[in-house]
Amino acid sequence: MLRKFLGGRWSTLSGDPVETVFGVLERDVMDVLWRDADLPVRDVQTRLRREVAYTTVMTTLDRLYKKGVLLRRPSGRAFLYSAALTRAQLRAQIAGRVLTGLLQSRDGAAAPVLSNLVDSVGSQEGGADLLAALEEMVRDKRRQLKKDKGR
Repeated sequence: MLRKFLGGRWSTLSGDPVETVFGVLERDVMDVLWRDADLPVRDVQTRLRREVAYTTVMTTLDRLYKKGVLLRRPSGRAFLYSAALTRAQLRAQIAGRVLTGLLQSRDGAAAPVLSNLVDSVGSQEGGADLLAALEEMVRDKRRQLKKDKGR
């Protein structure tokens, strides 16, 4: 059953949370705005890899703005759009929210999540170095929590 659930869309994902969270057009628009900032709708439209209606691009930009991933500022009667976060910052934010949600679940799922995280980190190329970095982060966090508790 798990294979059936994880098959299809999940099996073709790149591992990039941006690929998972956003639709194709949203990703394409974000790619344009990660390359160039302060663009009006028309310039975003012309930089897309495929032909998309002006109103569709305008709606997509507005939705991304309302999701908080774009900034916009008025310029005459139009808006200029820019990415609010770099791709790396957005990836980290998405991954952090997913992980926080999993760890805060009330069904005792924290231990398996952490176990899978350690397994995933360890199985990567350079896994030993990543695990050492993770251990150091855990030690730093423990020190910080101990220090905060003493206040």
